[in-house]
Amino acid sequence: MNFLSIHHVFAGMTAAALGGGALALTAQSTPDPVRLGHTFTAADKAVFSNEFETAEGVCEIGYAPRNVCFEASHLETNIVKGEPFPSNMYPLALEWRARLALTRKSDGLKTVRIGQTLALIDRETNMVVDTMRLGRQQTAETSGSTAS
Repeated sequence: MNFLSIHHVFAGMTAAALGGGALALTAQSTPDPVRLGHTFTAADKAVFSNEFETAEGVCEIGYAPRNVCFEASHLETNIVKGEPFPSNMYPLALEWRARLALTRKSDGLKTVRIGQTLALIDRETNMVVDTMRLGRQQTAETSGSTAS
């Protein structure tokens, strides 16, 4: 009795070739790991618009594609990089369309906006990891900032 026929050999070679090809495609199509940001960048700053027209008039700073204007707030000075987010302030999330336009940040961080200031806050410790002051006056005051 012949247990190994030529058909068995060809079937085995075909399975091996298909498996090897699939393995090679998988290895080549695996994307490089994306390095997620932990700070704001100049590209993030460029997402926001200065001096654009809205139905209410001229907006100093905001997200023009959605006609969202950011008004200055006296609370912005309470947000300090390297310190906990003030417990007496509620961290409002940045408008989601504007957030989608920013470079991707680490999943452990949340992006919030108070007035014309954005902050990256560590979700576990509530520490302010980075800030970006968007207003012209604030930009001049914080010229040493990462994104200014």
